[in-house]
Amino acid sequence: MRFLLYANLIAIVVLAGALARLYEGAPLPWLEAKNEQPAPSETVPPLASQPSPPLSVEQILALQLPLPNPDRPAAEAPSPARRSLVLLTEGDYRPFNYRDETGALSGFDIELAAALCLRLDADCHFETRSWEQLIPALKRGEGNAVIASLLIPVPGRQSYPAEESLIFTQSYYSTPGRFAARKDDAPVAATPAALAGKEIAVQAGSVHEAFARSRFASARLRTFATPEDAEKALAEGSVDLLFADRNELLLWTSGLSGACCRLVGSDYADAVFFGEGAGIALRAADVALRDEIDKALSALVADGTYARVSARYFTASIY
Repeated sequence: MRFLLYANLIAIVVLAGALARLYEGAPLPWLEAKNEQPAPSETVPPLASQPSPPLSVEQILALQLPLPNPDRPAAEAPSPARRSLVLLTEGDYRPFNYRDETGALSGFDIELAAALCLRLDADCHFETRSWEQLIPALKRGEGNAVIASLLIPVPGRQSYPAEESLIFTQSYYSTPGRFAARKDDAPVAATPAALAGKEIAVQAGSVHEAFARSRFASARLRTFATPEDAEKALAEGSVDLLFADRNELLLWTSGLSGACCRLVGSDYADAVFFGEGAGIALRAADVALRDEIDKALSALVADGTYARVSARYFTASIY
């Protein structure tokens, strides 16, 4: 019995030593001979025992890899590049587009275009052309759009002839007719019966003269060579009323020369006489951009941006 006890103790010691050698990575004695056999001809690269060192900044740049940014989630996609648009304008038509005392472009057209570009998330650059060269420059591809108070073409009321190669946005301001009267005169209803026998100043040969003759046949029309002459006649009290472009009357009555007078009645927006307003012109192929501008304009009207821009130049909205 004692001999068996000693034999078991010796076996336990040997086994413990073998396990210790196996834990330390050394081959077991009875396997050393087998491990000394030659390796096969096809070799497999050994796995690295340590992680590879990180790339340097120079190596990352050489590989054109993005530098790690701890502030940005790994899954975030890079932001797309902003598109660029070239907008053509005249720069000589106050208060819509003109150069201020510093030479910078200013005016209602310019500020509204800038607001539209923000909505479109586009970088816009303005270039000026003479009035006669605006549309030819657009057709030559020198700009993406023209914003220069161009009237949307309708028969008899257009600033440029209608062309199949051009398209227009919706109106970004309207151009109706309106009456003005002296502030110290009693209000007169703008109806054919109420205006019978009244003297109305109009510019000779204008759409306003044509409209007044067709709508207020019983009134007495006095024609003047220029809008300024017609305005002077009302200011001096030599006529009862003045019928002219609403936007021009807003400008005139807000200045010193028109402080005598005010707008009366409501707008007359018959498109046959007064057109559909001013629009932004684009090449016919740019339908998608036209639709984007229309959508952006509607958003500016809805959120009050349009009214704020208009208030900088007019005493009432011209939309």
